[in-house]
Amino acid sequence: MCGKYHISTEDENLDFREAVARLMLAHPGTDIRTGDILPGQIAPVYTVRGLVPLRFGYRPSHMKRLLINARSETAQESPMFGPLLRRSRVLVPARAFYEWSPAKQAFLFGRPGGGLIYMAGLAFPGSPLGSFVVLTRDAAGAPARVHPRMPVIFDSPELQSAWLRQDSLAPHLLRLPDQTEYSIIAG
Repeated sequence: MCGKYHISTEDENLDFREAVARLMLAHPGTDIRTGDILPGQIAPVYTVRGLVPLRFGYRPSHMKRLLINARSETAQESPMFGPLLRRSRVLVPARAFYEWSPAKQAFLFGRPGGGLIYMAGLAFPGSPLGSFVVLTRDAAGAPARVHPRMPVIFDSPELQSAWLRQDSLAPHLLRLPDQTEYSIIAG
């Protein structure tokens, strides 16, 4: 689920394009990616402090591969994710996210007509760079026809702000129904 997503600065969102350009200038030695983002790559992510570079995926010491997702339904009770849910939430900007069918066909989902979506995530501290995972939920709408899970997405600026800034609301926000409309961009 959500093992790859797409982010672009090639559209009409000038504020985001400028924010990514400033981020790249502020971190000249860091390979901050746009386009298709794969686990292990560094991408722009919003924290309460603004846009920062973080690595997609976290490798716990007891695992051989990267952990890229966390189930939103159990994050609060998880010893690994619970503390992050209380104090280290992020928004992952994307133009679209990929889901794979049981036949392993990739489908790219985004908003009809384009525009950024903001996926809920949790950030792990790290040096020199932290990492993040994307929170997932039961799929709704068009993605549900392809895969049972999808990212938690906060569509409105009010929900995005609450996710980043309201510690006590975070678990409740994860239970809100997904109201976003999605279409298949490719697949």
